[in-house]
Amino acid sequence: MAMDIAVLYDGVLVSGSARDNSIPLAAEEDAALVARARQGEAGAFEELVRRYRNDVYGLSYHFVRDREEAWDISQEVFIKAYRALGRFRGASGFKTWLLRITSNQCKDHFKKRRLDTVRFEEGVRADAAQSAAGPSANAEAHELGEAIGRALAQLPAKHRTAFVLREYEGMSYQQMAETMGCTLGTVMSRLHHARKKLQTILVNEGVVEDGLT
Repeated sequence: MAMDIAVLYDGVLVSGSARDNSIPLAAEEDAALVARARQGEAGAFEELVRRYRNDVYGLSYHFVRDREEAWDISQEVFIKAYRALGRFRGASGFKTWLLRITSNQCKDHFKKRRLDTVRFEEGVRADAAQSAAGPSANAEAHELGEAIGRALAQLPAKHRTAFVLREYEGMSYQQMAETMGCTLGTVMSRLHHARKKLQTILVNEGVVEDGLT
């Protein structure tokens, strides 16, 4: 690869919820950058990295909950994306295509490392509530986040992916379908089973009475 992707991460926020929430840039601009990158213009791909590095890092972090591992995964994602530019057909947006690579890279990471547990917090909304709730509530929320993390680790990868994309990334069902490479019906089915299995696990552990809330 002709560029050092790591250099492009200078200044990236390292919080798990650190994502660029600005209005998505036009798909045609991405397509033009991809076309230029295919012609060997390094600056064009560097611009794509700058646009979506926080999204890739944020999704990676929500899966692995470790900054260094999320960083490493992000590096691999952009290297793979660069090498696969010739196979990008534009059927979905570049960001969706990139997050699909990220999701697959995270699943490969789990297979290689055989992680027993994956730690998750309750998410951005819960984090905001925790900061105003006081130490006791924070401790309870942290324990719940730990329990959810242990429960998620017991789910099949396809169900865990659906839950993370919906609850932590806030994706629509259509975006999830494009990212996971399946139909809307399959997305809904996987998410339903993920929530049901999580509820069962948490109820059996005595963490909640009848659900995640």
